[in-house]
Amino acid sequence: MSFTRPRILSIVLLATVVTIVCAQITAGQDSAAASSLLISVTWKTNNPSGNSPLISGVESAAVAANPGFGAANVWNNLQNPWAPPLTKNPSWKNLQDSTGKTTNVTLSLTGTIQPVDLWPWIPNPDPLRSAFIAWNSWTQGGGGGGAGETASLAWKLTGLPPNATFDLCIYGTVADAERGFNMTVQGKTEIVHVPTFNSANAPPPYCVMFSSVVSDASGTLTGKGAGIGNNLTASNEADWSGFQLLQVNPNRPGPSKTGFWRGAN
Repeated sequence: MSFTRPRILSIVLLATVVTIVCAQITAGQDSAAASSLLISVTWKTNNPSGNSPLISGVESAAVAANPGFGAANVWNNLQNPWAPPLTKNPSWKNLQDSTGKTTNVTLSLTGTIQPVDLWPWIPNPDPLRSAFIAWNSWTQGGGGGGAGETASLAWKLTGLPPNATFDLCIYGTVADAERGFNMTVQGKTEIVHVPTFNSANAPPPYCVMFSSVVSDASGTLTGKGAGIGNNLTASNEADWSGFQLLQVNPNRPGPSKTGFWRGAN
């Protein structure tokens, strides 16, 4: 059996249309998954000597890890009182998404932390990474915010879509010295180091990416930040400035993006 030329052209055109429509549907699904939920969090305090500006908009290191973070706009600038006193087990309800819409998401921390903002005192301060929460430092020596900081910090996000897949960019800090802590997410055995960089070296923006973490059936994500070394001096301090959480397509192709990512200055 043979086809006439018009019929062949019709079949080719139909196949082309089907291909384009399928590609549009797939792209739409990817876009919808990527934009379904984006929550950005940073911690601030009321340093009487001066404070870093509030954060909003796109963070370049996260975009380098996943372009979907480029939709970032509104951030949750979460306040903790200047230490002393230290802050124990803080929590924040109804976080906003990137459009400013109030969600049912709650963030809770378990541990005793010291709120810090080094903005007035360090060279090359970073608006996002120079304000942070700290633990595992000076707990025995009584310096900093006073004795009592915990050696590790547990965190929990509730109110998320259940059984959903997320990319999570964790932000360490820029401070007065090099140090860091270890983070685990959702009970995985994989431990990722989150560094603190010496601000005098003008480090570029960075984040530590946890790729394809999945909320449980109740819509919960959990993690733990463990301090490194003894808690006698600030050289072992754990410093965490914030994070961004992006819902993604669980069926996207390609390898895991978990690891360290740098952005443009």
